[in-house]
Amino acid sequence: MVLPLRDVPAVKARLDALMESYGAEHLDSDPLGHVHRYRRKADREAAALIAAALAFGNARAVRSSLLRVLDRLGARPAEALRDFRIEEGVDLFEGIVHRWIGPADLARFAHTVGAALREYGSLEAAFMPGYSAGAETLLEALAAFRRRLIALAPAGGGKKRDGLRYLLPDPSGQSACKRFHLFLKWMIRPADGVDLGLWRGPSPAQLIIPLDTHIARIGRLLGLTDRRTLGRRMAEEITASLRLLNPADPAGYDFAISRLGIMGRCPSRPDERLCAECPLQDICRHWRSLPRRRQFSAAAAATAAGERMPARG
Repeated sequence: MVLPLRDVPAVKARLDALMESYGAEHLDSDPLGHVHRYRRKADREAAALIAAALAFGNARAVRSSLLRVLDRLGARPAEALRDFRIEEGVDLFEGIVHRWIGPADLARFAHTVGAALREYGSLEAAFMPGYSAGAETLLEALAAFRRRLIALAPAGGGKKRDGLRYLLPDPSGQSACKRFHLFLKWMIRPADGVDLGLWRGPSPAQLIIPLDTHIARIGRLLGLTDRRTLGRRMAEEITASLRLLNPADPAGYDFAISRLGIMGRCPSRPDERLCAECPLQDICRHWRSLPRRRQFSAAAAATAAGERMPARG
């Protein structure tokens, strides 16, 4: 179910305000923070694809693994990837393991991305042949982009779960494909201190929300979807709801909403103290489920105000 039209004004007002509260100053909670350290477009583009590919699991662990990979590639990761050949560089990532992705998987990934950079000149150039300005979303273009990358992959894999294909997920199925949509959001949304705005062709209006557990849970709490299963259909439904708020940039709400979950400010179960201080309180199903919410709200506000006041000497 998409957000009812009667709820659009209130939800838009709250989420617009939330975006003002969570911006570039919170990049230290996101892998994208490491990408911002580069100044050259090519390096940002390459580092962003690595960051998105590794963006599964605990946020702190993701940032740690990403930093180790980027450090191995050096100050100019795009150049390092162009020069990378798995035959000579198979040991470059020795000792780095992210969840079940190991050095051999990372080497195959590096070889594949490097081959794309050599073949097309940039990842944007590898993406654009499948792009249609008239398409509602970027799914078909993304699937074609992924096929081009996989076609350049070195031989190998052979494990029950192919690490390279996991790092480059298939958007043509029913998966939410969060990490690829995250990469596209970083590339396509205008530079705003968070997203990078490196690609000029595709439109932000075509983006699909990068669906993770935080977006899914908070999306349900706000009435953006009623689906229970994380997948492509939920991602599309939440995006359709957000498009009612901002047709030109529905995925722009992603960073702010996900901060609430990543930073522990929106619990998986109603918590009177946290809920009482939440800026989304009056549009949230958690808050409406608390039987003592009105009484607690005043008490919590008074307590919080007291805690913030300096002691008098």
